[in-house]
Amino acid sequence: MPYTQEISRQNKACFLFLVDQSFSMTEPLGGSDERKCDKLVEAINAWLYNMTIRAASGGNLRDWMDIGVIGYRTDQQNNPIVGPILQGELAGKNLVPITEIEQHPSRIQDAEQLMPDPATGEVVSVQVQVPIWVDAYAEGGTPMCTAFYKAHEILTQWIADHPKSFPPVVIHITDGESMDGDPLPYAESLKELNTDDGNVLLFNCNLSNVAKDSFLFINSSELLPDDYARTLFNMSSVLPESIVQRANLEGMNLQNNARGMVFNADMVCLIKFLDLGTRVALR
Repeated sequence: MPYTQEISRQNKACFLFLVDQSFSMTEPLGGSDERKCDKLVEAINAWLYNMTIRAASGGNLRDWMDIGVIGYRTDQQNNPIVGPILQGELAGKNLVPITEIEQHPSRIQDAEQLMPDPATGEVVSVQVQVPIWVDAYAEGGTPMCTAFYKAHEILTQWIADHPKSFPPVVIHITDGESMDGDPLPYAESLKELNTDDGNVLLFNCNLSNVAKDSFLFINSSELLPDDYARTLFNMSSVLPESIVQRANLEGMNLQNNARGMVFNADMVCLIKFLDLGTRVALR
């Protein structure tokens, strides 16, 4: 059965983020007063931090996954800019072992975080220090096809080096329509890549700038409002049955043939999206 390979130092996992950095990412997320690009990197940095904690469980830092964060936008002449956006000592690297991510945040910064008071149970704001690997940036247009071409190039090499591993998981987050052609053929080509354990899994998340109904991991495009939404749906992988069953045991109530897609996501949906995308491989 595919998608069953256990993750280990010998058979690593791979997570590749494709991050829309176009100018429209400066718009507010989901009816809030905070920019999409800021909330997105907040979610990615939190995800990276959680992965470093998991890698260090038991006191030993395990080299059990490679992670890449690829941004895409255009310059003032409308030329595509597509490449890795991890900062500091990790800058310029397409994929980075989790051990290097743990050791090399670009900086540590103070932040406010809401959490329950252990004495009273009330939610209070506390000052915490958080590691930062990715910074917000937004300009230009949305060269989505170029970004998927880059992802194909990166994962072709990774799969050649890790043929027996759980297949790579691609997590694409955008708020706009592709400006350099139809992205569907590029997505299909990416999903055709495979390890011995199955094909690449592609998740797509559309960020919303208004507070309205979201569609999470649906199994039909009938409810989606336009061709752009349906394109994202068709680009997304059908979730393997084993993954749907596991998610449903945790109360997610996914249908058979559900796809790895979220449309009109606010911050809550984005966090759920990243969580399921992670648990696809990490059991």
